[in-house]
Amino acid sequence: MKTIGIRALRENPGVLSQSAAAGEFVLVTNRSDPISLSVPFDDELLRAGVHVNMAIKLYEDGLLTMPKAARLAKMSVEEFMSRLAVLDIVVVDQSSEELASDLDALND
Repeated sequence: MKTIGIRALRENPGVLSQSAAAGEFVLVTNRSDPISLSVPFDDELLRAGVHVNMAIKLYEDGLLTMPKAARLAKMSVEEFMSRLAVLDIVVVDQSSEELASDLDALND
């Protein structure tokens, strides 16, 4: 495993993609304190379900839409929504007024 300081990473950001291509982990530090771990994305991670956890986190943080997160998780939108519900993650984030307005629009 390589270790690289945040300053050195700013000067040579390609080190992450080069290390990933070589199958190496990279520990990123800030003043010798670990702050991040870069892990190559491979079939082993997929078997471990990392893509599902990534999709959930990115959806929860508002960085991916539901369809895109479901695609990353390799699930249908319905399956992904069910997974979120099991984890008590809000699927529909609307106020009651917005929801009522949407329902009224559907009925018109």
